Amino acid sequence: MFEIFNEAVQDRLETFDADPRALENHRLAIDAAEQDPKHPILVADVRNWIAGWAALSAYDNRIALDDIGEVFICVRRSFRSYGVGRQLMRAVQETAAKLGYRKLIGRILAENHDGLHLCRATGWREVGRHSAHARLHDGLHDVVLVEYVMPPESTPQT
Repeated sequence: MFEIFNEAVQDRLETFDADPRALENHRLAIDAAEQDPKHPILVADVRNWIAGWAALSAYDNRIALDDIGEVFICVRRSFRSYGVGRQLMRAVQETAAKLGYRKLIGRILAENHDGLHLCRATGWREVGRHSAHARLHDGLHDVVLVEYVMPPESTPQT
């Protein structure tokens, strides 16, 4: 997984991180996900190759917002444009519905056209934009805010 993340850092389209992460940082994230079933990491496996992964994390720690999750999807370069991102997105949406989330959010670099297309193709909508928001090596970048509201039949009644 860490190789895929570090590819995204190099491509400067899928992450706000400016520097690659060490393997140990990824191990810690995987360990945390294994201990917290509400915030899983889903993996796309294609013939024993990890083609991509999706993380469902907390959006905010306040109780009024604990049923909103933030999604991060990362696809290996050699598997992009083959539907891996779309399958991961649908899987994370289904998982989030089963876990009782009512909404998912994402933050995407404005120049990440593939990421924005993936969101539109899977039912997400753009809800805003932060101008000159993410500081990377080559300067400040706009960030597009997206959300996916769970269909009413998928959210548990309280």
